[in-house]
Amino acid sequence: VVVVFVVALYVPSTSALNCSTLASSTCIADSKHRLAKLKATDAGDCCSQCNQHSGCVAFTFWGENDCFLFSTASGAHGGDCTSGGVAPAPPSPPSPPSPPKHRPYPDPTPHGPVCTDCPNIVFALTDDQDMTLGGWANMNKTKAMLQENGVLLVNHRIHTPICSPSRSEVVSGRYFHNIKSKIPVPPPKVLGAATAHINGTLYKNQSFGNFLREKKGYNVGMFGKSNFNTYDGFDRWFQGVVCGYGGSYEDDQSPSGHYHANETEYGTLLEAQMAKDWLISASKSNRPFFVYYAPHCPHTPAVPEKKYLGTGCPGVTAPRQPNYNYTSPLFHELIANQPPLTATDAILVDDLAKSRCESLLTVDDAYASIANTIETLGLAQKTYWFISSDHGYNLGGHRLTSNKFLLYEHSLRIPMVISGPGIPKGGTMSQLTTNVDYGPTWLALAGIETPDCMDGRSLLDFLIPNASHPDILPATRRLLRKQRGAAFSVSDVQFMRDAQDPTKFRTDQFHQYYNQGPWTPTNGGDQCPLCSGHGTSRPLDDYSNTYIGLTVVDPTVGSGHYKYAEYQNVCNSSQMIEKTCFNNITIVELFDMIADPWELNNIANQPNMSTIKDALATRIRKYYPCQGKACP
Repeated sequence: VVVVFVVALYVPSTSALNCSTLASSTCIADSKHRLAKLKATDAGDCCSQCNQHSGCVAFTFWGENDCFLFSTASGAHGGDCTSGGVAPAPPSPPSPPSPPKHRPYPDPTPHGPVCTDCPNIVFALTDDQDMTLGGWANMNKTKAMLQENGVLLVNHRIHTPICSPSRSEVVSGRYFHNIKSKIPVPPPKVLGAATAHINGTLYKNQSFGNFLREKKGYNVGMFGKSNFNTYDGFDRWFQGVVCGYGGSYEDDQSPSGHYHANETEYGTLLEAQMAKDWLISASKSNRPFFVYYAPHCPHTPAVPEKKYLGTGCPGVTAPRQPNYNYTSPLFHELIANQPPLTATDAILVDDLAKSRCESLLTVDDAYASIANTIETLGLAQKTYWFISSDHGYNLGGHRLTSNKFLLYEHSLRIPMVISGPGIPKGGTMSQLTTNVDYGPTWLALAGIETPDCMDGRSLLDFLIPNASHPDILPATRRLLRKQRGAAFSVSDVQFMRDAQDPTKFRTDQFHQYYNQGPWTPTNGGDQCPLCSGHGTSRPLDDYSNTYIGLTVVDPTVGSGHYKYAEYQNVCNSSQMIEKTCFNNITIVELFDMIADPWELNNIANQPNMSTIKDALATRIRKYYPCQGKACP
């Protein structure tokens, strides 16, 4: 049992701190008055840096080399730190013992043996960045530095278009039904971000981070938004949900366990700086690293960095695509009953589009900054980048002025850029990929076979068609050779040939969503603060919006490209647990994506489509409720 005593820190006031008079077992955690976080060799070095820093009157040395400087000596408490400072008054008597403090994140499990020939990996994940509404258009630095040196996957779509399930699917490598909680639909109350629809205990100690750390000795750092229902598998944890200035973060390197950003600290840049500081430190070890960098932008309220506010994206508006302000009585009720967009709604959605664009300019800067740091460290040739989003967005498409949640392209289709050793440069690929494929792919790069608990598939079969490419690191090559056979064998040649045909990888993408409940923001507000009190009140989610669906690209089926969905209004807890939902379908939607790319005409009930509809109904049952290697 650790007993913490609250103490007052006192060093006689002089023009400089006396670095020989230090208070051990004492920490300062006044984040509002923190001037800087530096590195120091010991407490004396930290004290000397405080003396040289303008306005510094107190310091805390914590851990191996963390030095925190403060403009006040208040806020001292007991802990595993050494501190010093100038106080305005003599010390008060010690306060009674405080109860032990517990951080919300556990210590990570021990590392496994170090892989000395594994690549580093950076995963960059935005929030709500679409591919069809202009969300990728102005990422110019990222395009030049990473996309042109890698590949853009043009048919990448999300499995579940909402924050928490999507991110939980990333870390677990599992489809929604394999991490679903027992909460029914419609749920008894509105579930923000659908977090309560996820049961994180189902993948405890089975995240991609756990496997990388335990099997290959990776250092794994988290910076930005997590929302994936577990703390497992991370060495460094700096977590916050901020698209703007200020805000609070969970910080496992802070004596208090938290970091409170000041009004000048912009979230996207703060998280990037924390990531860079960590990877510089991590690069000094002999362990490979994995950086999970997840800025909250362009999620609403989408507050741009000041240098881009109002000027960064001139002329940007919500695109007036054919599905803008469109609905039909043949759609499920959420869409069929949407009121028309008004002139005011149009102004508001255009303002939101511009703010989203401006906030993404800083994300673009951050990606470039992290890439430059890796280049400076001499690690670019040993590092893979994966850049994507947790889902798309709505900007007036099918009459929804914000958010995601839908089976339509503006909600599902997202950016996916991959670069690194052996990846083709400057082109595109059209394989059908999704977020449950990330974990298996990252593990494969580290030479780890896909675990039985994961539903996704490694993308390396087509990303690295030539296992003899000279840039591939040995750990990756060993696994590819194990899977493909000897160089230029019949099997190896077949792998290279199949990589040229997207249908050899997958002909379907599986989508799944359980509604959050009857969410109707008041008069345009809630997720769009600038709309509050001005826009039209409209439901963004409701009981009718629970579905399983497929995006199909298969030349053997009709036109070769369809979107298919089955909606069911009610599914109870027993059905969730037993995975027997979707046995009483309310409505089916079917779109011919060749004839109708904007998803305007539901043709499910047309007599001439019955054969195709029946075929897709059979096909979707191969995914729901599949598990592990049984998933297509």
